[in-house]
Amino acid sequence: MLELTGKHADLMLSRLKSWRLEDGNGIEGDALTLTIDSDDFDGLPPKGERYRVAIDGVERDIFSISQRGFSLNPRDITLVLTVAPFSIKDQSGYRERKSASWDNATLATIVGDTVTPHGFAFFIVPELQKIVIPHVDRTDESTQAFLSRLAKNFDAIAKPVHDTFVFVPKGKTKSATGKPIENITLSLPADNRPDSPNFVNVSGELDGRNEFNGVRAFYLSTADGTRQEVKTGSPPFKLLGRDKNSQAEAEQSCAAELRKIRREGRKLRLEAPVNPAAFAEGLIELDTSFPAMVAGRFSIDKVTISGQGLSPERMTIQATAAEE
Repeated sequence: MLELTGKHADLMLSRLKSWRLEDGNGIEGDALTLTIDSDDFDGLPPKGERYRVAIDGVERDIFSISQRGFSLNPRDITLVLTVAPFSIKDQSGYRERKSASWDNATLATIVGDTVTPHGFAFFIVPELQKIVIPHVDRTDESTQAFLSRLAKNFDAIAKPVHDTFVFVPKGKTKSATGKPIENITLSLPADNRPDSPNFVNVSGELDGRNEFNGVRAFYLSTADGTRQEVKTGSPPFKLLGRDKNSQAEAEQSCAAELRKIRREGRKLRLEAPVNPAAFAEGLIELDTSFPAMVAGRFSIDKVTISGQGLSPERMTIQATAAEE
């Protein structure tokens, strides 16, 4: 059951026609879309109103109304709620475009400098915390846009979760605390028919689009100014286009790109009954009831849960291979 806690939540739920929750990777963001019957009233909740959202007792996050729409036939209002790391007034300037630069700073320092002014704690996996970045510019970018761009260099996710901003590589089987990430397990029903409410369908790519086993990059040596090469993996190599600032940056970029190639070599799209514990950045295990070519552990990149009235009906999961 969809649960909302906030001003006039009971009225909104009593008139709820349909809804869709999208849990993304930070770049796309998380959003809850509500379609509400407004046949005999004209009330409209204000933009920025905040609600705690849960599904079947599993808390998803705190969302605020960011978009409002209407229809006269049928007489509906549509509300789009997004994860709410700031108030509608945005007094800390989280959404403002700003510019800044860092030289020889650790990733932890850059993330901390960017998010702590907005009231966030931050959470970075240990293997990324002390990476030194020779130079990086934030150029007329919002907080989320800058950190999402920075995260791409590490094949990572950067997003707010409650009051903490997390910066975590995709496809990991352990969280930033070193504890295992909670698995959900999916099985094929014994009678897996498309007209059954328990129907499970899986489609995907098993070989990916990049036929590379390694990555190479160049950097300029500060000792003699020569252009040096770094390689990770084995042939054939993918060449990273932009020269890096140092050997350490080149090695990190190659390692992150190779992780991404291997992770995206297996992509899945699943349609199944709703599991309220399915989150982006979580893990899903397809057990041995699935064909051998599909069975295994995958990292969830995006979850979409939809329902009619208060009841969740179906979920769609986009996932890639998890790093063991």
